[in-house]
Amino acid sequence: MNLANTSPNSQIFPLVRQWRRHLHRHPELSGQEQESARFISQILQQYKIEHETGIGGYGIVAWINRQAKGPEIAFRADFDALPLNDHKKTDYASSNPGVMHACAHDAHAAVLLGLAVALTETPQSLSSPIKLIFQPAEENGQGALAMLEDGIFQEPPAAIFGFHFFPEMEVGSARLHRQAFMAATEHFTITVKGLSAHACMPEKSIDAIQVAAHLILAFNHLTSKNIDPIDPALISIGTINGGTTSNIIADQVTLTGTIRSLSQEQHRRLHQALKRIVTELPKAFGAEAEINISEVAPALINDPRLCDLLTGILSEHPALSHFEDNGQPLLGGEDFARFAEQVPGCYLFFGCGNHERGIIHPLHSSLFDIDEKALTIALQTIYTIALQGHTIIATVIDNKKS
Repeated sequence: MNLANTSPNSQIFPLVRQWRRHLHRHPELSGQEQESARFISQILQQYKIEHETGIGGYGIVAWINRQAKGPEIAFRADFDALPLNDHKKTDYASSNPGVMHACAHDAHAAVLLGLAVALTETPQSLSSPIKLIFQPAEENGQGALAMLEDGIFQEPPAAIFGFHFFPEMEVGSARLHRQAFMAATEHFTITVKGLSAHACMPEKSIDAIQVAAHLILAFNHLTSKNIDPIDPALISIGTINGGTTSNIIADQVTLTGTIRSLSQEQHRRLHQALKRIVTELPKAFGAEAEINISEVAPALINDPRLCDLLTGILSEHPALSHFEDNGQPLLGGEDFARFAEQVPGCYLFFGCGNHERGIIHPLHSSLFDIDEKALTIALQTIYTIALQGHTIIATVIDNKKS
């Protein structure tokens, strides 16, 4: 395939930027994406693209070339935002106080809309049906599972592709990883129970705050000394709440945090050690504690055959100035992994940073932004992938046979 001839109509690119800025200006939290879903649906209706709404909450599934024979190729983008104030000084900064697109989900959705429109203009170029998944509630880890429970894979696609913009990479670059790309992710809540008393009579108390502090120190020891240092994993505490006033020793403290690991073995060891510490350590102080752990996403593992296929495409793609096919994994969580557990999947990072322009702030920062050239590059790239339907399906069939 001549990759120079696989770019979508250039008139789509400014529309993608416009859609991204609209979504960025009007962010909505996980499970509350009603207006964002309505906006996406309106664009799809405008271009007469078949779609269904209300899947797994506010999720949307659209189809291009649905009547074509053979298995589908799927693409997924998320579109929920974060509970964060937007401190950028731009005309597209969030107009919703306390809510911000600080993880580029607005850009993901805009690019997928661009792909939908681009493919409707050249349906004769498609060799297979294309399914486009607009997923809500990625940040809380509930959206992919909810859409699966609503039956979006009742007829499984041959393969699914996802992508994420990443500001630590310069615009024009792309990266994938051939093994575990992103971490198995869980959130936990620990409740420490002690005994309250007047602050001037500590001997009559069991200080839940002190016990919580020792737990946190023990977690730091666990991740620095009790795990394989060449198999990354972490435990992070996000919140600690306890006590009612300065002269009462607290009888209860609640900690919340997250567990991240790449391998199943590391995951098992970390789980066992964490539960042991939470159960046993408080007893030394006369306290007790319990832990509840909830899974957000399994480890994201790219299909190796799809990685080979994409490496052949992207290493020569004219839109990309740099491509890395075995990049560093990330301990971030991504519920795209739930789709990739069901069917062969492949997930990409696209660079969106620009040091010269000061676009350097990380994901989940109140100053996060993207170099919008990344929108064009991502659209050009996934458009090329979409045109490879027969090759993708043949790759997956060969994989099953082997």
